[in-house]
Amino acid sequence: MRQIGLMPVLLKEFRTQLRGSRAALLITTYVGLALIAMRLVYNAVAGQVGVGPPIFSAQIGQAMFIGLALAVQALTIFLAPATTVSSISSEHERRTFELLQATPLSATQLLAGKLLAGLAFIGLLLLAVLPLFSVIVLFGGVGAPDIARVVAVVLGTAVMGAALGLLCSAITRQTYSATLLCYALLVAAIGGTLFAANLWSQTNGNVAPPASYLMTNPLAAIGSALGRTRPPEVVSSETLRPLVALSLLTQGSVAAVGGERVVLPLYRATLLLYGGLTLLIAWACLHLVPPKGRRGIGRADAVMLGLVLAYGLLAYLVRAWWLAGLVAPKA
Repeated sequence: MRQIGLMPVLLKEFRTQLRGSRAALLITTYVGLALIAMRLVYNAVAGQVGVGPPIFSAQIGQAMFIGLALAVQALTIFLAPATTVSSISSEHERRTFELLQATPLSATQLLAGKLLAGLAFIGLLLLAVLPLFSVIVLFGGVGAPDIARVVAVVLGTAVMGAALGLLCSAITRQTYSATLLCYALLVAAIGGTLFAANLWSQTNGNVAPPASYLMTNPLAAIGSALGRTRPPEVVSSETLRPLVALSLLTQGSVAAVGGERVVLPLYRATLLLYGGLTLLIAWACLHLVPPKGRRGIGRADAVMLGLVLAYGLLAYLVRAWWLAGLVAPKA
């Protein structure tokens, strides 16, 4: 009688998230900011038509795609943890966590339900912004592989962000403290890695830093995923200046191979790292949110250990795939 499934937790979370105007406001803000970013890039590119080298429709599509993808990734980075950062702490603040412990729900079911509900809302946001990408396809210059890379990085970032929010919520048991901790870690992961990479470059003769310095940075990951979208000659002092931001994000993943600049697929290593960290975070949460009266090592730990070992074996077997994003190929 103990296995009652995830539906009770999912239904409760969906009703909480979609109640009132908060959900509609978040969706409107998410789509609105993405649309503004795409429009700003279009205006900047359209304003350069007739100035300098000619600009083709495909190049405009590439510029708009890069601007939209960067905006969606930045919004996902900060919104994904928000969907779960109060999941556990709010139960403690409302003094309902003890009631949940008294139900037949296991810790695995509770955490999985909270995490899936947060990811479902992020999925709703991504579906809402999907029509904007269809507009870009009309301009050309963007293919299915480009969109697939961006979607993979955004989804991987969303899963990692939601798991991080859940961990902070379980650690602090207070929504305010969980929010501060979560976004402090985000700032460290983004700003700290960029600072470390820049410091390394400054102390080594302005040479591009190793890609491993930016492996945990979600903005660098989306930058490397977008690096192959536009030809290298598109960015110049006369044309398509909005794409200079992309060049800043790909500094650590650009290598010179045979006299040519090649963008390494850094996002592969980032996605693999995020997957492993998500498993470890889920394992830690199982001990931070144990069922009432149950502590220590149990069957769930054996399952998680098996998953972590299997994931490590998979990472070893496909090491050539993700190491390509960290080490430049030989000329």
